[in-house]
Amino acid sequence: MPFPSRRASALRARRPLIAALALAGTALAATALTGTAQAATPQYKLTLSPTVNSQYFAVNNNGDIIGSEPQKGSSFPSAFLLKAGSSTPLILNPPASQAGEGFATAQGLNNADQVVGDSDTGLFTALEWPTGSSTPTDLSQLPTLANSFFNTRATSINDNGLIVGFGQTPGSNGDLTKSFTIQNNTVNVLPELPNGVDADAQAVNSTGTTIVGNADTTTQAPLAVEWINGTITKLPSLASTLTSGALAVNTSGEAVGAAVLTTDNNAHAVLWANGKATDLHFPGSSDAEATGINTSGVIVGDNSSHAFIDQNGTVTDLNTLIPANSGVTLVTAHSINDQGVIVGTAVNAQGLEVGYELTPVS
Repeated sequence: MPFPSRRASALRARRPLIAALALAGTALAATALTGTAQAATPQYKLTLSPTVNSQYFAVNNNGDIIGSEPQKGSSFPSAFLLKAGSSTPLILNPPASQAGEGFATAQGLNNADQVVGDSDTGLFTALEWPTGSSTPTDLSQLPTLANSFFNTRATSINDNGLIVGFGQTPGSNGDLTKSFTIQNNTVNVLPELPNGVDADAQAVNSTGTTIVGNADTTTQAPLAVEWINGTITKLPSLASTLTSGALAVNTSGEAVGAAVLTTDNNAHAVLWANGKATDLHFPGSSDAEATGINTSGVIVGDNSSHAFIDQNGTVTDLNTLIPANSGVTLVTAHSINDQGVIVGTAVNAQGLEVGYELTPVS
């Protein structure tokens, strides 16, 4: 089976691409609160969400953020868009027909504040929230998706409004996963690898020329792939790669993600650039993934307990770059914009998750 989305469920810990390697939120919190080093001089201003059990997923170049937070009167979380400088998020609702049956998750955001994601009622429904709207467009009702797909998810959108995602298609050997693009309500199904079984598109760059994700075949576990102008190609592999997947891609086509190696059965954060795969060597012995890369090639990601930044090949624990005694540990870094603003999820002294934003100190 293919890797799940990096945000498979707003109710699950967001760990590497292999579900079996996911850590329970409570275990993650317990690990994260031990032994965090702090810098004498902070290099980022730390802003925390005022809401506990919240998470920040992505930030655009305007400083607007998407995430999730508890929904009043419900056990399900709410997806939201938080405009820069605002303290009141715009709640992104599931379709009216699904009210009370599930929850929505925001997956991708562009600079025009168009948001894509999905709703979960047991099966996923791909959604787009137009700029400024809390009411989504049900992408699963577009003719190609409605006729040939089910369990659809929208994972990324660029500034030209190009949406990428994936869904299941009925097949003789079970329900197969295929990827698609949507532009102006026109759906295009992306090719799979030769003898392909599943393919999951996870991200598209700003030009729309490069889409990345993962794909498997009848004889091969999922590996990182890219679609360039609609043609699918396997990305290079680290030595001893068992399985891999790309999660983000920048304008230059540099991609980041993770690879699980047979040497230690751990996930390693990976950069794919200049025709090769590079292990970023995030510190620690546990699973790591790179989840964001900006136009300048600055990378963010995390292992199972701390968030990291990679600048010009130097990896630094983000917890050493924030004010001392902040009361939280930064455990994930999901996204970085072109101004260097980073968003992710922290854990406070009570072991509760809270979304955070890091703004570079000039």
